[in-house]
Amino acid sequence: MINNTTLTLFFTLAVYLVNAQNVVTYAGKVSNDADNNYESTSGKDLTDTYFSSPNGLCFDNTGKMYISEKNKIRIVTNNKLYIRSGSLQRPAFSEGYKNASGAQATYRNPMGMASDTNGNIYVADVDNHCIRKIARYVNLGNVQVASTFAGAAPTQGLPGNGTTGTADGTGTAARFNQPTDIAIDNEGNLYVSDLRNYTIRKITPSGVVTTLAGKANTQGATDGTGAAARFGRPWGVAVYNSNTLVVTDPWNNNIRKINIFSGATTTLAGPTTGPGVSTIVDGTLVEARFKSPKGIAVMNGIIYVADENVVRAINESTNSVTTIAGSATQFVVKDGIGTNACFTELSDLETDGAGNLYVTENSRAVGSHVIRKITINELAPIADFESTKKSLKIDEQTTLTDISRGENATSRKWTITPFNYAINEGSLTSEILKVSFTSTGFYEVKLDITNGYGSDTKISENYFAVSTTGTGSVTSFSDNPLIQLYPNPSNDLVHLTLDPSLDLNLGKMTLYSTHGNKVMELAPVETIDLSTLENGTYYLTYTSEEHNIVKRMVVSHK
Repeated sequence: MINNTTLTLFFTLAVYLVNAQNVVTYAGKVSNDADNNYESTSGKDLTDTYFSSPNGLCFDNTGKMYISEKNKIRIVTNNKLYIRSGSLQRPAFSEGYKNASGAQATYRNPMGMASDTNGNIYVADVDNHCIRKIARYVNLGNVQVASTFAGAAPTQGLPGNGTTGTADGTGTAARFNQPTDIAIDNEGNLYVSDLRNYTIRKITPSGVVTTLAGKANTQGATDGTGAAARFGRPWGVAVYNSNTLVVTDPWNNNIRKINIFSGATTTLAGPTTGPGVSTIVDGTLVEARFKSPKGIAVMNGIIYVADENVVRAINESTNSVTTIAGSATQFVVKDGIGTNACFTELSDLETDGAGNLYVTENSRAVGSHVIRKITINELAPIADFESTKKSLKIDEQTTLTDISRGENATSRKWTITPFNYAINEGSLTSEILKVSFTSTGFYEVKLDITNGYGSDTKISENYFAVSTTGTGSVTSFSDNPLIQLYPNPSNDLVHLTLDPSLDLNLGKMTLYSTHGNKVMELAPVETIDLSTLENGTYYLTYTSEEHNIVKRMVVSHK
């Protein structure tokens, strides 16, 4: 027999599972032999292929996914994997630096990627110390040409090599030292995490390379502007908003934030004092701790980080860092829900813009080399409510229900104005609220809701219409003698007088049509200009904390 406690626990678990993040293996077969388990053919099913150390991810302007691995770049189209650039041989035999078409091109540990609005793909070719460009995809029959966009051109001969350095410049005059990731802004500017130079570089669409933040060959943990900032080993980079980048710094175990115009760098989350204890701790931005943050992506204002074997969510507006997927204590490939899922070692992280995250996973020690997909349910709250009835008689009950989306609310507040109502069940902080109204008139409903990912408010003016008959028709409202209008009917101007018990400055005057639609709000005046209104019947309301009064008014232009 299942007792009530068991049922309660089961229900709680079910609610948690519905709201958690679903993790599945998207592509690849688990393997611990990255060099020998590789694919040399295209057209493979997503889960019937081997990857060799998959690292980078991006989506082009048509939504096609690109995946970089140890010696090549693949694309997902028609739910199959195709080799688009790089060698078909075993990685150990095919590393190099050659610009060419399709399988004739060679790479040396390509990682982070980004796509421009035309579909061209930019690749951080880590151990060739350069940024490669792959021409946009046309169709499977047209090969894509790889070229050098920034950084030294390949040395002569095979296999060819890149050249390290720190120089700013244009195109092949610039120098990098193990660039690991790329982000692109709306203007087409690229931002590159230059790992061994300890800097963040900026590349214009024409290939001009400058150093945005950090000082070449100078490692540290200092916040500052431009060359005054110090990074440990900047790894992942993403565009946070139109002014800001976010960068993972695994050497410092933190997440940095950079103004793209000034280069001003601050610590967003994690310690500010350099390498500390490498661990996974949720909490506020200051309290949170990271173990090995690498991939980073932004979706709907939330920053997601691949932190060793878990995925973290950073919400700056609520000052919080939480683990949304993976278990910090388990290093296995296991699909599941939220923290019941498991990862090995995560590298890059990308969003498809449709509510999903994708992470590359490439642990040699445990064995993985797969792509995982995390379906992100709405985390930030979107306030919403409904009621069983909106046209009511005096003292008739209706039920308000919070139907907000996002993670479960941590706090909620209902506000109903004016205050001529009674709470029959629940409270102003409960999910379900049963109320009735003691006076005729229009009532506004406001819901404020907060969860761990933010706050939101919904306001519905004229939400409830309370009349003497409950028919929903404004003509059913009682004409209150505390308001006097003259002349009524009126041509252009109508004069307003209130009973001495009312104060224009303490209440709100609103004009409605006979259908209950708000026409205008009125300032605290004693004369109303009706010249812009069409002929017909209107209703003037006065609402305050104590009153909700309706007066019928007829407009008749001659």
